[in-house]
Parts: sequence; C-alpha cells; structure tokens
Amino acid sequence: MFKVHPIAILNDNYVWTIILNDNTVIVDPGTSEEVIKFHEKNNLHPTAILITHHHNDHVGGLSKLIETYNVTVFAPQNKKFKFDFMSVKENDEIKLFKNTLTLKVAEVPGHTLDHIIYFGDGMLFCGDTLFSFGCGRVFEGSFEQMFSSLAKLRKLDRNYNVYCTHEYTLDNLKFLIDYFEDNETFKKIYKKLSQRSITLPSKLKDELELNPFLNSNFEEFKQLRIAKNQY
Repeated sequence: MFKVHPIAILNDNYVWTIILNDNTVIVDPGTSEEVIKFHEKNNLHPTAILITHHHNDHVGGLSKLIETYNVTVFAPQNKKFKFDFMSVKENDEIKLFKNTLTLKVAEVPGHTLDHIIYFGDGMLFCGDTLFSFGCGRVFEGSFEQMFSSLAKLRKLDRNYNVYCTHEYTLDNLKFLIDYFEDNETFKKIYKKLSQRSITLPSKLKDELELNPFLNSNFEEFKQLRIAKNQY
C-alpha cells in the first residue's frame, strides 16, 4: 500500500518519503530544495514530517518546508529545536495518513542523546543509529547506550525494511573486509552491491545475520566501533 521513495541530498543522505496516493510523510529533511522539487514534479502533498534527531543534515530543510506546506512535525524533545512540533517518546504511537498508518516510537540514545526511531508496517526509519553493515558514531551518548539501543532493534520484526539516512553501505563493507582480514562473505556482498546505484533499504533479518555491529557482544562491539572511528 505504501511506497517509500529516497530523495538524495547532500553527499550521501536520503530523505525517505512515504507515499500514499498523492500524500506524503517526509523523514529527516536535511535540505528543502530537492524535497520541494520532488513533490512539485509528482504533484504530491506533504502531510507530516518525522525527525529522528537534531543534527543539521536531518533538520536543515525544516524551516522552508514548514513555511511551504501545512504539515505536522513529530520529533524528540529537544530544547535546541526552534520550530513547532509534537514531541514523541518511548512507546508513543503516531497516526499518519488519516489513521491509515501507525508508527511506533522508541528512544535510542547513543549517536545523540535525543535520537528516536519510527517503525511499523514493515518499515524501520532508524536515522543514524543503524546503517547497512554498520552503526552510527557515538557523539553524545556512550558505547553502552548505543549497544543498548541496537539491542532494541534486535527485538523488532526481522522482516522490517531498514531505511537508514546515509548511503554508507560500501564504505562499511570495505572496513569490515579489512577488519576481518579479507572475509569472503563481505567481499562477495561488496561485489554484488557495488553494481547498484543505491543499496538501501536493507532487510533487518540480513543485518541481524551479517552486521557485526548488531550481532556482537558489548566488548566486541566497542572495539569494532573504535576501529571504525579510526578507519
């Protein structure tokens, strides 16, 4: 029923856009120009915007979009936000497209302290918490917080499509090939995915099986994340 379209912005960001008929819900608009062009070209009408955290490459387009469209903005509580929004937190549910779509909210501190995710109906919008074959840097939280947040994702339905915000898949695989000393599985996946212009969304079941950031114990995860920071 729902389509999810990626709008490419900046160097490697996607603004995921959920589409139902001629209405949309926009996720993490780091810029506005490309988003507005896409909607005008396809005669689409934004009804809501979902924000996962406060970094500018996720909220930079908000002011112009709020000025242009009559939308409801959902976001985590954060005193830094200078726009009107409905604050959402752990276990909240939001109703979209006139109650046609329900997304749940979970708090996942680690990358930032205010980070949240939205999930439901086969879709997981995880911002910068989980990447394909990787995870987000720990900027404001702790390694323990990020590990606990990833553990929440391990409990979700394995059939979710993972809509992360950055096209980091091939870079993450390059790191894993080096870190695990020419791992043949990662090399095969890299060769396959390198033929695509876009590697996302991934499947949560594949991430659970193959993403070491998601399936390691805490000490392994911490060492992996530190090594990735230095890569």
